[in-house]
Amino acid sequence: MLKKTRGIVLQVTDYAESSIIAKIYTESFGMQSYLVNGVRKNRARFNSNLFQPLTLIHLVAYHKPGKGLHRVAEISCDTHYTSIPYDFVKSSLAIFIDELLYKSIREEESNEALFGFLFHAFQILDLDTADCSRFHLFLMGQLTRYLGFYPHGEYNSQASYFNLLDGVFQGHQPLHPYFLNGDAASRFYEMVSTDFDHYASVELTSQEKKSLLHSLILYYELHLTHGTKINSHHVLEEVMHP
Repeated sequence: MLKKTRGIVLQVTDYAESSIIAKIYTESFGMQSYLVNGVRKNRARFNSNLFQPLTLIHLVAYHKPGKGLHRVAEISCDTHYTSIPYDFVKSSLAIFIDELLYKSIREEESNEALFGFLFHAFQILDLDTADCSRFHLFLMGQLTRYLGFYPHGEYNSQASYFNLLDGVFQGHQPLHPYFLNGDAASRFYEMVSTDFDHYASVELTSQEKKSLLHSLILYYELHLTHGTKINSHHVLEEVMHP
């Protein structure tokens, strides 16, 4: 049966001689895999630019319950990016976020709140003309709200440790090595508790950004990716902190 939905393009792999399989996070069906025929031909029906990381699309596809792979009938761009594909920093951010989402979102069902947040966030990133070097840190912090492991409590003088394993701010050092304390815990709390209007003004040195990214990645790996490592941050660090 033909179904319409909006989507966010994530991982794309070549299939057969001229087709691809695209992993797309959809508004109506969650994370799904789609077969797109003939897209790598010289006179392809669909432009290959539609399958770049984080492209926002409209999709019409043949959906069959219980099938792991669905076939695309129509696909078009919802929002034409004006800077993400052409700005080296933003395109590097897109590659990192693409991997993060691909390895973090498992649900094959609708989550309109999460989809709406991501759709809006990428539109903001594309239009942003200011410093976007905190965007991925903000996004990772906010995503924990939707993915079920948002930190409990808040940083203060009586709760100056953040237990990465239990996801809670506490007043004593945990009995395991997965924790933050002092300034690291404070910066972590500040970033995960901010919003779209204020994240860019969170004061972080270059080293603090790098350290916070490593802490957030560890937090994701402990709670969500089940041992699967997130790797593309190495390229991102080279771009942002050469």
